[in-house]
Amino acid sequence: MPTANEQALGSLRQLLSDPKIPAAVRNQLKEEYQNIQLLIDKLENEQIHIVAFGKVSTGKSSLLNAISGQAHFTVSPLHGETKHSSHLDWPSYEQQAVVLIDTPGTDEFDGEAREIMAQQAAKQADVILFVLDGDISESQKQQLAIIAQPNKPIVIVLNKADLYTHDEIERIKASIANKTQGINSRIVAVSADPRPRTLIIQLPDGSQQEKIETPAAHIDELKQLIWDMLETEGKTITALNASLFAGEVSENVAKKVIEVRKSAGQKIIRTYCMAKGIGVAFNPIPVADLLFAAGLDVAMIRQLSKLYGLSLGKVEATKLTTTIMAQLAVLMGAVWGVNLLSSAMKTVSAGLSTTITATAQGSLAYYATYLVGQIAEYYFVQGNSWGKEGPKTVAKNIVKNLDRNSILLEAREQILKTLNKKND
Repeated sequence: MPTANEQALGSLRQLLSDPKIPAAVRNQLKEEYQNIQLLIDKLENEQIHIVAFGKVSTGKSSLLNAISGQAHFTVSPLHGETKHSSHLDWPSYEQQAVVLIDTPGTDEFDGEAREIMAQQAAKQADVILFVLDGDISESQKQQLAIIAQPNKPIVIVLNKADLYTHDEIERIKASIANKTQGINSRIVAVSADPRPRTLIIQLPDGSQQEKIETPAAHIDELKQLIWDMLETEGKTITALNASLFAGEVSENVAKKVIEVRKSAGQKIIRTYCMAKGIGVAFNPIPVADLLFAAGLDVAMIRQLSKLYGLSLGKVEATKLTTTIMAQLAVLMGAVWGVNLLSSAMKTVSAGLSTTITATAQGSLAYYATYLVGQIAEYYFVQGNSWGKEGPKTVAKNIVKNLDRNSILLEAREQILKTLNKKND
């Protein structure tokens, strides 16, 4: 039986190489696909990603430097010094490679792009170190709520603990715990980069001497907590987070595929609308008008079905067209009556009002095909199904929600433009 790690890898590889995903969707989700490849590499190398997240100047970079034991991450009093996510391999633990990741600070003026970058890094993290330098603010609560996930460990790190007394630290921790109820987190107080302190040394001769001393970082409790997490949950955390991310990307892909298909579907529908409108307007034989119109609707439905990967045959497409037209006939009997009347008028007008009647009938034909296309597309989006509503309700809702007058006006203008070109 495959492990959780192997199952997550399989899902990600399948998502990355799925041949059914259109190139346009891959291009729109380029960043997500790059992240998928990064996750695959991460799982293959059995890496655990620990991300430091928090407001500017809370000491994220100093914290990671203290954890790693080296000054890898840039520390600066200037806001916005960390502009991109920065990575560092930490010595492996129990055959698990650990990567520490620093992120841009949040809540900085004009720093929306960097905040989004930080949130994305946190989303893909296995463990989040949510760094504070005091009690949690309302904006920090909101940021924590955005990145928190039920199965993702979050350690709320109260940094700069050397600035507070023991009692003050306990009160701040209690306040943070009360404000973050419902979020899977633990609270640890640390001093990643303690401030220098002045010591007064009594010399043998009775004189005093000042000495500046910089205390060592106090992060032992945090490091032990991280090791305990990795020992008990490490590989499971990574596989679970990868699977959750794969599911999220899969949903985004599905939405984008629908958007791309709907865009292409609307182009197909409007192409056939125009073909039908012009064909009906130019054809002087009433019966042929109707036969020509029906044939185009069937052809349109077949092309739409291919777009949605369903590929109806001619018989199936004809049957679906008949079903849709039957519902429209019930809903819009008056419109079809006008269509037939216009067709008859075109024959008896002997050229006196051909343009007027041809345009009227062509516009109605355009509108009819537009309705057929919208209803058929709904059917295909639902996977060849009318759903619980049935064709009658679907048709009724689509007719109700479309602006008939604007569609008819658009059709009239396009048809008149084509007729005028022919007459010139």
